[in-house]
Amino acid sequence: MGSVTERVDSLIAAGDLDSVAGVCDEFEIVAGGAGNVPEWPHATHVLSRMLAGDLERARCVLERAPEHLRERDPELRAVHAVLAPMLDRDHPAVHAAAGAHAWSPRCAPLVASLIERYRAATLDLLSRAYTTASCAHVAACLGVSVEEAAAQGVGMGWSLGEDGMFGVVRRKVDDEAEALGMDAVEKLSAMMVHVTDIAGPDEDED
Repeated sequence: MGSVTERVDSLIAAGDLDSVAGVCDEFEIVAGGAGNVPEWPHATHVLSRMLAGDLERARCVLERAPEHLRERDPELRAVHAVLAPMLDRDHPAVHAAAGAHAWSPRCAPLVASLIERYRAATLDLLSRAYTTASCAHVAACLGVSVEEAAAQGVGMGWSLGEDGMFGVVRRKVDDEAEALGMDAVEKLSAMMVHVTDIAGPDEDED
C-alpha cells in the first residue's frame, strides 16, 4: 500500500490530481487522524480538497492540522492564504496569494490546476450573469493582465468595444446544466461566489 506521501507523489507524478483527496481521506481514517502521521502532507491534503471544490472540507482539513504547523509551516500558511480569500469571495486576493509563494514540487501541480479551474469557473459565471463587463474588472477577477483578459473574453465569444467594455454572450443555465451534468454545476457553485458578488461598479445587469 505504501505511505500516504508515496501514494500522493505517485498520483501527482501520473497527473491523477483528482484522486489525491480521496487517498488522503482514506489514509487519515486508517491512521485515526493526520496528527498521528509525522510526515502527513497537510498542505497537499488541503489543496486537494480545494481542487475538488470542497472549500468547507478544505477548511476543516486545515483546522485539523497541528497548530504549530498552521502557524509556522510556510507552505501550509501559503495554502491558507489562498483558501481564505476563496471563502471570502475575493478573486484578486486568491490570484495574488497563489502567485506569491514558491510552491514545492508536490503542491505546484495542484495549485496550477486549481487556479486554472478557478479562472474557468469565473468566466463561466460571468457569462451567465452579465450582458456587459469591463475588461479591467474581468482581468482582476481572473488574475491576469488586461491584454490576457481581452484574449480570453474574445475566446469566449464576447465582443470588446473601444471603451474597454465586453459585450458578454449570456449562456442559458439550463443548457449548461444539461451539458455539464448537475454534479459539475453544483461543484462550480460550491467553489465559486454567488454571481451577484462578482460584479464591478461599472457592470450592467439585466
